[in-house]
Amino acid sequence: MRIDDKYQIRILPFELEVVKAIDFQLEPTFLLEKDAIGNSYLTFLLDSDENVEQRAILPVSQEKLIKILAKEITLSEAFNKPENNSIYIVEYSLETGDPLKVYLIPQKVIKRLNIIPEDYTFDFFDGGQVSLDEEKIITYSIAKRKVVFDLYLKSQNLVDGIRPYAISKVLIPFVDTIKSMLGINSRRLEHHLVFSNIRQSSFGVTIEIDDPNDLFIEKEINASKLLINLLNADDKTDFENITTKTKKSNYIRHYSQIIKAIIENDAQLYTAMASPFENRVYKSIINKQRAEKVKTIIDEAFDVIEDIEIVKGIFLEIDIAAKEPTFKILNLDDQSKLRGKIELSLREKLSNDYVNIGKEPYEFTIKTIYHPETSVRPEKIERFLIDYKKNK
Repeated sequence: MRIDDKYQIRILPFELEVVKAIDFQLEPTFLLEKDAIGNSYLTFLLDSDENVEQRAILPVSQEKLIKILAKEITLSEAFNKPENNSIYIVEYSLETGDPLKVYLIPQKVIKRLNIIPEDYTFDFFDGGQVSLDEEKIITYSIAKRKVVFDLYLKSQNLVDGIRPYAISKVLIPFVDTIKSMLGINSRRLEHHLVFSNIRQSSFGVTIEIDDPNDLFIEKEINASKLLINLLNADDKTDFENITTKTKKSNYIRHYSQIIKAIIENDAQLYTAMASPFENRVYKSIINKQRAEKVKTIIDEAFDVIEDIEIVKGIFLEIDIAAKEPTFKILNLDDQSKLRGKIELSLREKLSNDYVNIGKEPYEFTIKTIYHPETSVRPEKIERFLIDYKKNK
């Protein structure tokens, strides 16, 4: 939107932090934000390109905010009649997040600019039952020709914003499960997964799966259906049917993290998977009661889970003089640090090699042994370095 330079002011007199993403489709359209002293602002996306986004900012009282969110006042009406008789229009750098240009628009000019379309509306999550829009997700999936997962994590402690556990203990393990089932290498993750439609009041995210080498996405569909079966597994036989169809079972470790987070936070995880060529949506709901049941099954059925993987990284530390030699490496794919023990058969090889600590890349063969948490023992992960070679 083109704004007359005569309305430009030198600086934006406050800094804002996002509180809720009220309408987040392909971009963050309608946000509730607050300044450092707690004043509320509604911001609306007017325009954007690869470098800059332009947003309209409306300072709003708590009383008027409630009426807007309850839809007693349309957003168009609220912007056309601001309580302070003016609004801000700000152009932000998408690279740094800093304001590039700031305009103060008086009320007499606002309606002429048609800032918010009169027919604009939004769906605001009010903490009630989550409703997955099957028609919307399958339409989106068919248009994109991709398998699409739509996730909602609902919990009382998410009402006022995203908590770190929603990312670290649910979303990341969910992605790790997808990676394991589809055999996606961490280094090429950005070529296979896309996140969109992030929702904050109950944490939600849409995940698109894409394999440029699989025209009919058969591999993605089969693996994704298997993942939905995992989310719906209710007894030991269900889990056995899933693990017999996969080469590895390390995804059980990631799934255990999700189950534990649901139990600890009394949360509910709603998942929908759209299969575009089948024109069908598969669904799963896990609440605390189901999660506790699943945890018991995992504890009984998977006493030990073993996995062998090739990790590209560099040595950070090795101690071959100890009775049980140890290692520490940096995983170059995701920058994580892995520690564990060195197989005794490697002691002589390491003694004779000129191992370059902290610089030269290697391919490490790591065996991971995972012991799920039970009522009598904590979760335990053991890693063993069983081979390595210089990365060419």
